[in-house]
Amino acid sequence: MRIGTLISGLLLVLVGVILLLINFGYGSWSSFYVISKCWPILLILIGLGFFWRGRIPRWIAYLIIIFSVGAVGAYMTLADQTKPNNEINSKSTINILRQQYPQVKEANLSLDYGGGKLLISPGISSLFQADFSNKQLQQRIEATEQNLQIFLIQKQYTWTPQQQSLNRWQLKISPELAWKLDIDAGAIDGNIDLNGVPLRELNCNLGAGNMLFILGNNGANSKIKIEAGASNVKLRIAKNTGVRIKFDGALNANNLDELGWIKSGSYYSSPNYQQATSKINCDIKLSAGNLDVKL
Repeated sequence: MRIGTLISGLLLVLVGVILLLINFGYGSWSSFYVISKCWPILLILIGLGFFWRGRIPRWIAYLIIIFSVGAVGAYMTLADQTKPNNEINSKSTINILRQQYPQVKEANLSLDYGGGKLLISPGISSLFQADFSNKQLQQRIEATEQNLQIFLIQKQYTWTPQQQSLNRWQLKISPELAWKLDIDAGAIDGNIDLNGVPLRELNCNLGAGNMLFILGNNGANSKIKIEAGASNVKLRIAKNTGVRIKFDGALNANNLDELGWIKSGSYYSSPNYQQATSKINCDIKLSAGNLDVKL
């Protein structure tokens, strides 16, 4: 069997196995991120092919396929089984109080997030709270007289199924501040609830995964930009909020035409957009996946 045929077929089989297991409730979209770290195996296969002048004996090729499928299946089922026990392990936290920065009026939150579960929701008692079920991160907090800047970066680490299942960030942000959020993520399952939070800007760059954004009453002119690879993106928006969406993803599924909104070129506007006191302007680009919008 030619080495190119083996590699192409193996990649298709593994992607199919991952998607099948996800559909049956095993693992998550973060599996793509983890398994992508095994790319040096492709170099090994190419090197083996040189020993047989570009070909690998068929029986060896079948063994490689069986072993790869078994390893991926074992990882996803093992990670799923260990998750409930491991999520209660040691955590790190951040708690920024109003007393620390009494003059702050707006905040910037920047996340560099490799993969896992990300939860963001409104908080009450603090300007910012965070619980991390994985201590492998870097944090930096800076403040001027009126602006608070928070940087969170997921550090690189040697992966094990137990360690990957620990990666869960839960963040709470104060509605007292006007926020700008920059999220750069790999493979992610996320729930971003910003309903009632003053939002200047949200920039979200995703590799793969499932993302739910809950929006509404975010201010006079909130700007949202989402760029994603193989992702399912859901927007849930309060009915009293005016929405305009520019969507780039002709080959992807979406329900925009079913909403009965006003369409102009690639822009869709809710009927109440001009009259609404709270407005959201969205620019969404999907390479593959689905966009679902509901009011």
